[in-house]
Amino acid sequence: MTKKRFKKMGVGLLAVTLTALAVGQGWMNDWLQFGKKAALLSVGLQQPDSGAVALSERVDKAAAKAAPKPVTPSEPSTSTTPPTVASPTLSVTKPTSPLAPGTAPKKAANAGTVLEQLVSTGSEFTQGVAVKNRSGKVFDLTKELKQKPSLSLEKNKKEPQVLIVHTHTTEGYLTYDAGFYNPADVERTRDQSRNVCAAGAAIVTALKAAGISAVQDTTIHDSPQYTGAYSRSEQTVKAALKKYPSVKVVLDIHRDAIHPSDTTRVKPTATVNGKKAAQMMIIAGVVSTDSLPHKNWQQNFHFALQLQKNLAGHYPDLMRPLYLVASRYNQHLSPGYLLVEIGTDVNTAEEAVYSGSLLGKTLAETLL
Repeated sequence: MTKKRFKKMGVGLLAVTLTALAVGQGWMNDWLQFGKKAALLSVGLQQPDSGAVALSERVDKAAAKAAPKPVTPSEPSTSTTPPTVASPTLSVTKPTSPLAPGTAPKKAANAGTVLEQLVSTGSEFTQGVAVKNRSGKVFDLTKELKQKPSLSLEKNKKEPQVLIVHTHTTEGYLTYDAGFYNPADVERTRDQSRNVCAAGAAIVTALKAAGISAVQDTTIHDSPQYTGAYSRSEQTVKAALKKYPSVKVVLDIHRDAIHPSDTTRVKPTATVNGKKAAQMMIIAGVVSTDSLPHKNWQQNFHFALQLQKNLAGHYPDLMRPLYLVASRYNQHLSPGYLLVEIGTDVNTAEEAVYSGSLLGKTLAETLL
């Protein structure tokens, strides 16, 4: 073979290779998008009336390599490690303009649609409790509900008995209920009057009204870095438990995100005593492994069952299913440690605060 002919063949092979890579990249992008939509649909089938629930890093982390974009964390994955997000930083903003609470801003050209829905349970009830089990374990709920929590609270005790923390402290809510959202209004925010800290403060207020001393730690763990938030909040909780050894219950308060499409977001809403309330979801890790020991998971589980049962009994439709996962999310630090998602990014702060007050009141009734 002549050098000239060999050179031409090499150029041709290079061209074919580059073309194949380009086609392959496009195919990979299309496949990732298809896989993401399929995953979202599969979750939606678990909750048929709610639309597809936006998955967290299980989907978006993989897709980020093909098309990087900010990720809004949703329900935690069932992995045994705390979730991480590909994007290393977050945009933490304030509302686009200072408005009176409840006043809707001008609808932006790129505004999205807010769907107010009563998110379905996705499973049958057992004594008022519906469970979405992604833990890999099988439970007899009738049997488990007979097990009472192995902790109790004392009325009028001076020392704090409940600790409220926020791993994702800057998760924000809307300030208006108008059937739409402006993208700039649903970013994370340090404004504690319109992020999860407002809901946490309402829990503390309700507990104190019931005679239960409680403290709230509003340390920001998710900004400017989202990755590592659970490790940072773990240190916060450890320090608080050392400072307040009387604490028996730790609640990590979050808010969820349900995005059926890029321009549509769902606000799970119930009506309680004629007033809108953000639906809530309790998350309990029920895993214990050699690498991630969780000796408290059974106590947490029974605590979660009783709290879920009482909340659902007092306020029909307020609770989404109790979500069981094969993760710890720092719940190994206390036998009374739960995560609670209050509403989503398009619920209003007022709705979240109302739900927080209902949660605090029922928590006191459950453990007194």
